[in-house]
Amino acid sequence: MPLNALQDPVDLSPPKLRHTVSELGRVFLEASTSLCMAPLMRSLPKGDGHTVMTIPGFMGADGSTAMLRRFLKGRGYRAVSWGLGRNASEASADTLEEFMEHRAVTEAEIARRIGRECRASGRKLTLVGWSLGGLYAVALAHRYPQWIRQVITLGTPYGDPRGTAIYKIMSRLNGTEGHVAEESLRAWVDSTYCGELEVPVLALFSETDGVVGTGIARCEADPRFVTNLAVAASHVGFPFNPVVFAVIANHMVIKDRRWRSCGDARWAPLVRAV
Repeated sequence: MPLNALQDPVDLSPPKLRHTVSELGRVFLEASTSLCMAPLMRSLPKGDGHTVMTIPGFMGADGSTAMLRRFLKGRGYRAVSWGLGRNASEASADTLEEFMEHRAVTEAEIARRIGRECRASGRKLTLVGWSLGGLYAVALAHRYPQWIRQVITLGTPYGDPRGTAIYKIMSRLNGTEGHVAEESLRAWVDSTYCGELEVPVLALFSETDGVVGTGIARCEADPRFVTNLAVAASHVGFPFNPVVFAVIANHMVIKDRRWRSCGDARWAPLVRAV
């Protein structure tokens, strides 16, 4: 079953306005805090050297995930960019159907790159997808579990796109506001999920996200494979946020090697399992 199916009572409330308007200021704070906490971050557990590919969000390029890759390299992983330029910059889509066609082409190109990486290293990859990039990552994990060991999504809008702040803006620009058929919305929701989930997914979301509403921020797929975790982050700040970095580093190692401080009560206001 697709998650957040349209017949279910899904909360499509947009993010709070104060969270949206404070996005830019918060991302600078998050990035500067990560730089200040670099010495502490070096105490996080080291990885096993496998390849981690970062996939940027809507209209984001590799530069938007560069700080995250530097962090991952510092923890011992082989962090690589997706290498496809700015995400969706060439999508002149006026409808969801057209955008899904562009998305299918993009996912096919990412799959080719993942396949090459796997053949070169002989090991499965971890995909870290931010926002729209997380939808690509989950879709690819469904199709190519033989290549992907796990997926981590950052502020990804699962389900009905009307639960995002950007949807209404794009609808107005394209002249489609209030005119999108339910069949198109259902196709968008269904397009991410292809068969049984076999790859673990860690879905990080924020209740103060200024772009993605809380009602569609959780991955509602098979709970045997999915962990939803709320963190204190802005939407734009996910790939710059020190708490996000710590959670990612902790999640990618076996439990007995995880950083004890992440289980400390002092982290409770910043990290919460849902």
